Amino acid sequence: MVESGGFYGAFVDPVLVKMRKKVAAHIEPQQKIIDVACGTGAQVFELAKNAEFVMGVDLSSSMIKKAAQTKIKQGFENTGFKVCDATQLVHFKEKEFDVATMSLALHQFSPLLYSSILGEMKRISAKIVIVDYSVPLPKNIAGYGSRWAEFIAGREHHRNFRKFCKNGGLENVLKENGLAIKKSVYFARDTFQLVVALANGKEKDGKTG
Repeated sequence: MVESGGFYGAFVDPVLVKMRKKVAAHIEPQQKIIDVACGTGAQVFELAKNAEFVMGVDLSSSMIKKAAQTKIKQGFENTGFKVCDATQLVHFKEKEFDVATMSLALHQFSPLLYSSILGEMKRISAKIVIVDYSVPLPKNIAGYGSRWAEFIAGREHHRNFRKFCKNGGLENVLKENGLAIKKSVYFARDTFQLVVALANGKEKDGKTG
């Protein structure tokens, strides 16, 4: 896993611009949002354009330092950042946020942590918008490129990615942790899946490609 905020901001963030806009498009304006595993804050800043307030949390102090610097430089006053473990969001109250988001992060964690992470996200927000790899990944250039990126990301990272795939990907993991799937969208040549999920057990609305 890449832990350097400078490297991540320079080389990884720019590739994910369209994904961040897609996440923002699935959230109503003027919401209070928390972005879990926010990295250098790029998703936070995209969400902040139409949100009341966006909080970004990440375990990496390097990532949060980079995000805080960008906040000051770009003047996003309706944002905040905190070094925080995704399994213990103890700084935040029950249902403090309208929406919790996570982008391309769940597959990085051990499956043993899924319950704690998603449980905390459910506790602080009734709605979750989450993006991760499609399972199975498509057999096209985007899919093969994603497999290669995960392979070179490090032994532990790649091991967790393989376990994420073995567990059936986002929908299976979310359902197993008590979330109801409201919407599912595949994009980027079916490489990524965006899921809107609810913690209150409402029925599924639909799936689109």
